[in-house]
Amino acid sequence: MDEYYEMVLNLFPCFLLSPETVSEILPLKDGMFDMIIFDEASQMYIENAIPTIYRGNQVIVAGDDKQLRPNGTFSNRYVDEDEDDNEESRAALEEESLLDLAKINYDPVSLMYHYRSRYEELINFSNYAFYGGKLKISPNLSTGEEDKPIERIKVDGKWIDRQNIEEAEKIADLVYKILKERKNRESIGIITFNITQKTCIENCLERKAQDDPNFTPLYIAEIDRVENDEDISLFVKNIENVQGDERDIIIFSTAYAENENGRVSVNFGSLSQDGGENRLNVAISRAKKKIYLVTSIEPEQLSVDDSKNKGPKLFKKYLQYVKAVSENNEKYEEEILKSVLDTDINAETENKFDSDFEVEVCDKLRERGYIVHNQIGVSGYRIDLGIYDEKKSKYILGIECDGAAYHSSKSARERDIHRQRYLESRGWNIIRIWSKHWWNNPEFEIQRIIDEVTRIKNAYVD
Repeated sequence: MDEYYEMVLNLFPCFLLSPETVSEILPLKDGMFDMIIFDEASQMYIENAIPTIYRGNQVIVAGDDKQLRPNGTFSNRYVDEDEDDNEESRAALEEESLLDLAKINYDPVSLMYHYRSRYEELINFSNYAFYGGKLKISPNLSTGEEDKPIERIKVDGKWIDRQNIEEAEKIADLVYKILKERKNRESIGIITFNITQKTCIENCLERKAQDDPNFTPLYIAEIDRVENDEDISLFVKNIENVQGDERDIIIFSTAYAENENGRVSVNFGSLSQDGGENRLNVAISRAKKKIYLVTSIEPEQLSVDDSKNKGPKLFKKYLQYVKAVSENNEKYEEEILKSVLDTDINAETENKFDSDFEVEVCDKLRERGYIVHNQIGVSGYRIDLGIYDEKKSKYILGIECDGAAYHSSKSARERDIHRQRYLESRGWNIIRIWSKHWWNNPEFEIQRIIDEVTRIKNAYVD
């Protein structure tokens, strides 16, 4: 490779490698690559990245400090044998990850648009508890019962030998039900909070596949499933090993329950450790369409107020949140989200109009018999008005009302172009109403909206 690396780079200008593989197969040439991109940098020790950095002219460090940290501890990373080492170099190595070092030395760029989750409820808890409510999340397009994004399934299980067999058996039955009834061949992932429960669930799935001939072919096809060269097989993973994965449907097994003595442990393994809340954040943000929480406990059974770390407290809050969403208790859901938010960034009054202009547009549409909702969304990334179709339990059209200040701001226009494209990529139909046009001829603007609604309805595919 030393002799022919330039020829190889001409043929293959882009390499996808781990830092270890870079050191194993590529020559140590300064500036060998124009650009080095580190992904998941929150999990990478600085010293592991140095040989790769040396090979690049420019470096991009991408990661999320609210997700998993590097494994291991600082004490066994390196031995400081040279007292004359450069002080700056030694200080750099004291940072936990490559991402930490990059954040200290360079101004970060935040990518705040969230694309994975189809429904706000799937990501709202993470948004409020970990990102200050700043993620930009598309409001829900559909609101019907069949679109329920989170379901809580209560099981009468017991916590014995660090596992909950009743939950594992329930999950095996649930997987069978999903495989039989799913409409779009949704992919499935199962996440547990410890390795013992992971093994227990795997055993229950294997046993069901052996005992039920109807389940067997469905299960075999799902555990070795590749589409468009992407592995989307059914997985069962513990919370430490799920970063980077995503599936349409995620099933959680909390496993924790009363033991033989009727007591519920508050030792949640890695969740109880310093930084354990990041593991929770990773786990609860893997679903694209739906979350099932299979649990044997009520949130109130967890006595975590005295916990010195955030993980157990946020775990209890998440269980409360799931219960509220599953039971359609919107008021309690909102209370929980506000309770885990460190700032008041999203404390604005619900359903408050932004301007008299919006009120007039809304009133005119309601006079014509349309069901119109205002300030649609929970995350703070809201759509001004939405025309709702009760028969289909979904929004036909989103309406953005732009005032005079909008026209004088080039940056606002550019930002809203991206916003509209983002919303349309999430299934929304968006129309924009300009205040100056509205004041000149409101009836023309209303007719423009009506014509767009008619066009969309005519294009419906049942």
